[in-house]
Order: sequence, then C-alpha cells, then structure tokens
Amino acid sequence: MNMEPSSHRRALVEFLNSVAKPGSRVDDVDDDTNLIQAGLVDSFALIQIIFYLEQNYALNLPALGIDPADLATIGGMLAAIARAGE
Repeated sequence: MNMEPSSHRRALVEFLNSVAKPGSRVDDVDDDTNLIQAGLVDSFALIQIIFYLEQNYALNLPALGIDPADLATIGGMLAAIARAGE
C-alpha cells in the first residue's frame, strides 16, 4: 500500500476505532500513547492490529525485527509501516 504518512495515520486510526474497547476512540490520542495502558484496546485487539498491519502493509514482523510490544502506540505502528516500505 503506497500512501503518504498522514494517509497511513488516518487509515490506521479508522481501523483502531473499529477495534477499540466500546465507548473508546483513538482520534485525539498522541502517537506515543500506549493504547493498551490507556485502556483503549485489549490484548485481543492487539492481535487484530497485527493482522491488519500484516495484511494491509505487507508487514512481516519477525523479518523486520519488530517486537509486537512496539505496536502498542500509533507511532510504533507508523514506524513499522515505514520500515516495511523501505
């Protein structure tokens, strides 16, 4: 998927809102906020996030040396997307 970083963020936030805990939204969350610690997503959502990133951005976490814990923030997810595009 070849998109500008701001487009990646918009698409990612839209997806994250769909897997966030009921009543939670990530629209105004800083890129460095840990979504799990903030109570916005749970461990099941993290699995969905990993699947989304692998399917939509051809991310191969082990090949890129990315720890799934690095995907707890929007910034971490965007960094992983950028690494996959290199």
